[in-house]
Amino acid sequence: MTDNGPLSRRALLGGTALVLGAATVGARPAAADEKIPQAEAKYQNMPKGQQRCEICLQFEPPHTCKIVQGQINPKGWCQYFAARENAH
Repeated sequence: MTDNGPLSRRALLGGTALVLGAATVGARPAAADEKIPQAEAKYQNMPKGQQRCEICLQFEPPHTCKIVQGQINPKGWCQYFAARENAH
């Protein structure tokens, strides 16, 4: 194969796998120190209307959040609130 010739399927797929593999190396779960500070998330210890942490997708009982730092009140709220399906 010359430098100007067409790529083989194996060479093309191998290059694609290398690129995809490199892209996933940087992707990793958020560590505690990579979470958003409560002030930046506009976290508050009380609900905003019907919205409250205990029915949010990000809430992890009893008192933590997947994306916001620190202890979280189940009755609290932040700007990243996203209700779970069938939440009341």
